[in-house]
Amino acid sequence: MNKGQLQNEILAIIRTVFDDKKALEKIHTFLLAEIYAELKPEEIPTKYKKLVSEIADSLLAGLICFFNPDTFEVQDISKDLAYDPEEYEMITGETFESAGLKHETWQNCLTIEPMESHDSFKIMENFVDEIKDTNIQEKLINALNRKKPFANFKYLVEDSDYRQHWFDFRQAQYELYVWGVIKTDIR
Repeated sequence: MNKGQLQNEILAIIRTVFDDKKALEKIHTFLLAEIYAELKPEEIPTKYKKLVSEIADSLLAGLICFFNPDTFEVQDISKDLAYDPEEYEMITGETFESAGLKHETWQNCLTIEPMESHDSFKIMENFVDEIKDTNIQEKLINALNRKKPFANFKYLVEDSDYRQHWFDFRQAQYELYVWGVIKTDIR
């Protein structure tokens, strides 16, 4: 039996007991005890924590970061200007060089871009899973399933008791993302 067939069979069994609270509790208890293992997020080494946090902050501000793993230098630029030195000069009146941007001359340079929107969406979904208040959880799920999910989610979260929790959660997820990019190059 392949993975898809197994999933369908398991879901069919669950559907048969959908209205039976005791049966669902047994399944839930079994899954938690025997199957589910919560993955602990990878620990970012102390020597990289500040760097990773700063890069995550820049990415959340919509910037692209260039990281030199040899010197630990970081340069960040608006993603609209990062790949076009001529456009950068036209908008800012400075060249990359005169602005002190030397990432193009680095022998070893990692480019770290903001997450793709589907990855950011996944972070919002994961955050919703952490919310224990079913009322706000339902509202957030509905927000994610409507048009303009990012704006709807932001509106609800920023006007709730979960605002700071959301910022902390998103920051931690971005830091793990940044560390994932950096660690592949330094190992």
